[in-house]
Amino acid sequence: MTKVLIVEDERMIAEDIKYTLDQYDYEIAGIFNKGKDAILNISENKPDIILMDIMLDGDLDGIETGEIILNKHNIPIIFLTAFADKATVESTKNVAPYGYILKPFESKELYAAIEIALIKHKSEMKLNESKAQFESMFLGNPEPCVYLDNDSKVIDINPRFKELFGFSLEEIEGKGINSLIIPKDFKEEATKLDNDTLSGYVYFDTIRKNKRGDLLPVSISAAPILINNKLKGSFVIYKDIKQRKKIEDEREKLIIKLQTALDEVKTLEGLIPICSHCKKIRDDSGFWGNVEQYISKHTNVDFSHGICPDCLKEHFPNQYEKMKEKGKI
Repeated sequence: MTKVLIVEDERMIAEDIKYTLDQYDYEIAGIFNKGKDAILNISENKPDIILMDIMLDGDLDGIETGEIILNKHNIPIIFLTAFADKATVESTKNVAPYGYILKPFESKELYAAIEIALIKHKSEMKLNESKAQFESMFLGNPEPCVYLDNDSKVIDINPRFKELFGFSLEEIEGKGINSLIIPKDFKEEATKLDNDTLSGYVYFDTIRKNKRGDLLPVSISAAPILINNKLKGSFVIYKDIKQRKKIEDEREKLIIKLQTALDEVKTLEGLIPICSHCKKIRDDSGFWGNVEQYISKHTNVDFSHGICPDCLKEHFPNQYEKMKEKGKI
């Protein structure tokens, strides 16, 4: 049941309002004739809506009371007044009232004003909640983000965008994103991206530049923003892929190196010209070299040198005999 708080210093009018509200099954959260008393009791009564007379007796009038309540509580206020002049209406703007009821009023008029105010307040709460969720997702996103209008002009950026590209919102708000971060050789690609984004989701890797002109490898995710099936701009996320590109380049270089090594190893599978006397090998350029040099050049094999027992016996007989006596041969 909707709870209504009445703040009215004329007792008969307050009772008339209460009677009308009872007829429409509203719950009376309280009746006060002074703004100060309404403020002190509002937390305890917890009304869903307030009917506030503008011309209250006491230290606070209805407008001052409404401003204090508005700063502390999210409760819709409908002002009651016997005056509908421009000055009276203008004086209530800081309170952002949800309606005015001109005294004297009809029961149906009071009911309609309350229901409309409740619907408006509920809609605003949903809108504010959606806005807060969007701002939380946008500002708190760990990746650089930008919100663009239909002409690809900057509406808003998040902190990570400033970190990556070096621009503050004050510097680029209202400016075309393409004139800011698109390298010279990527203008045509950027135009295509704008057109593709307006018609659907886009994801691809490319190059952009920061404020200093440094080129940055990025992965772009972009999508149109539709409100009531009407295009209201686009949302773009830039992911810094510098580290990923470095790893990919290193992997590509390793693959090429391995492939080259494999190709060189395969050359040893063919016919190798070797001297029958000195055992030197002739390479593809016609030069003769020793076996170690040839194999080292065409494979990843390194050599360490020693001496076999037969050569040791032939060239170093004394050393051979000593090693044989010690059982090392």
